[in-house]
Amino acid sequence: MAWQSIAPADSYVSHSTAALLFGCPLPRRLETAEVIHVTVVRPRRPPRARGVVGHSIGPDNGTPIDSRGLRMSTAEQTWLGLATQLDFLDLVAAGDYLLRGFRQPDGRRRPFTTVQRLRYAAAAHPGRRHRATTDQALDAIRERVDSPKETELRLLLQKAGFPELVVNEPVRDDTGRVLACPDLRVCGYNLGIEYKGFVHATNQDAWENDIRRQRRLDDIDWKTIDIMRSDLRQPHHIILVIERELQKRGWTGSSTWPGLHYEREP
Repeated sequence: MAWQSIAPADSYVSHSTAALLFGCPLPRRLETAEVIHVTVVRPRRPPRARGVVGHSIGPDNGTPIDSRGLRMSTAEQTWLGLATQLDFLDLVAAGDYLLRGFRQPDGRRRPFTTVQRLRYAAAAHPGRRHRATTDQALDAIRERVDSPKETELRLLLQKAGFPELVVNEPVRDDTGRVLACPDLRVCGYNLGIEYKGFVHATNQDAWENDIRRQRRLDDIDWKTIDIMRSDLRQPHHIILVIERELQKRGWTGSSTWPGLHYEREP
């Protein structure tokens, strides 16, 4: 990057700039922003230049990493910095991604950080900005999340007051054979919840795999509820569908979703 030729030797990219280099999902306003976030260690003053947003931190705020000759904030520093730029949902989605990491050529995932490391970094700086938001987000982030839409779905269902949701955990039959790995499963109720992106409607292989998987799940009385993008925008109906299915399966609770009113069947 051109700024490195004039930046102090101990400066490094941070915040949303570093997040994009990690591959984090971010709102479009940050993905397309024509600025670079640069951090220096006090007592240096934050850099000022066109297209540069400067920040300064104390000397005990962690050591940047070197990525192919580019100095950038660690995954933990980056995520904490994002709390000044993102709302709660987007911050959790970024945290989920950093815990999941990128897919390697052999198909395995390489996480950028762990929940424990994020908690340690947050606890080391109790006076940080937006502490309440980061503390809430730390409780909400999960491992094994595949997409921001899955994050949005999980937070929506948690807000609706449903039982504990487990992320991408294999469903097995009595012999231990893996039948499926749903985006979310409701513990104890043989109920899975899947976010269906448009690829499931346009990709023949994905469509056929979904059908085969559900046939296997039918053998163990497993119900899968598919969620569309429109359900996330207007969730009342799908929350009602999930509530009724859970009650059929023995759940004695009810959704706490605000304004969820309907006529119950006799």
